[in-house]
Amino acid sequence: MAYERSKAVVLRAVPKGCRLARHVVAWKRAVVEHPALELMRADGRANMLALVEIIAVQQDPASRTWRTTWAWVAERLGVHEDSVGRMIRRLKDWGLLAVVATGRSAAHTPRSTGKKQGEAPVYALTTPTPPTPVAASEDTGVPHETEQELGPVEINVDPVPPKGACPPPHARESLSPMDAATPRPSAKAAAQRREVQAALAKRTAPLWPAHATVRPSRVGATRSEWKQAYRLAGLEIQHHALVLRRITTAYVVSVAKAHFEAGWSIADVLHALDWTPTGVRYPHDAVAGISHPGAWFAARLRAWTHADGTPYRSPDQRAAAEAEQRRAQAVAAAAHHAAQQTHAGAVTVRADDEAPVVRRPFRERWAAHIAAGRAQATGNSPSNRQLHP
Repeated sequence: MAYERSKAVVLRAVPKGCRLARHVVAWKRAVVEHPALELMRADGRANMLALVEIIAVQQDPASRTWRTTWAWVAERLGVHEDSVGRMIRRLKDWGLLAVVATGRSAAHTPRSTGKKQGEAPVYALTTPTPPTPVAASEDTGVPHETEQELGPVEINVDPVPPKGACPPPHARESLSPMDAATPRPSAKAAAQRREVQAALAKRTAPLWPAHATVRPSRVGATRSEWKQAYRLAGLEIQHHALVLRRITTAYVVSVAKAHFEAGWSIADVLHALDWTPTGVRYPHDAVAGISHPGAWFAARLRAWTHADGTPYRSPDQRAAAEAEQRRAQAVAAAAHHAAQQTHAGAVTVRADDEAPVVRRPFRERWAAHIAAGRAQATGNSPSNRQLHP
């Protein structure tokens, strides 16, 4: 145990990009201020904070290590051991815990050691390494100034009012009670926006095909697979619609979920942001001037929704239906033409003793018809010659 908590062994376990926590208070502050903690559910966040308190009480101040068993922590928190393992794994992924020595049950302890009980794992309390400071000048030792130096301070101006001070009453006379208020800053929303920026920064290929329906590839998919498909589609929409990066991916999915369930694709949603259902382009685009992106996004999709809440047919669905109709019309026309050809070329069935009918060419039949008409008109037909010899 003394060897596992020695300084050399503990420092050897600290991963790259992290350092050993200088004090348990600084370590607790790093955990509480981590952006990923705000993305957790309320119950998971409460369990994580309770685990942090247990670690802060049990940690060794001299070596900044923590030694315990999952079963003991699970009993104290009232959760399963697997939940404790997931929380510890998250702390390791965040760079706030490092494994110094893994645990071992009594059944796997070698007999040569003479021990008959298990060994608890040992973790080191770590914090992410801060960014490198600005390099100092070699002559004076003062950091280089990258921005314009500040000029002399003007002392003849009024002081800046403190943040949050209420404006005078006459300044609010031009505002209406129906005007939308400025959205409140939220730590969770800010963390989700940072997560969106990080996910889109790593994007090297489309996260979801533009003209494919948003649903998992296999039948009988789980709820987590559906949520992952919707999240990827929402991120792909935010990649193309820059204004939607100011809101969370979860809100984008919640607005477009009904359209995704109706068979809409990402290309259909992006088309609805610029075009009305009647084929008229909106005069205002999504480049600038939108103060409430979430309400703007919901209003653009609401224009493609029936009164009962069901979405219209998407542009891709309309194009597919029109192509299918044209294909059916072409097949019907081809079948009608084939039937006419078969009817025109049909052979009349005659008896065996009947002589075949020899049809003269059309020109000969037409000339004989004209000659018979002229003879009848002049009275030289065979019937007239018999009556008047």
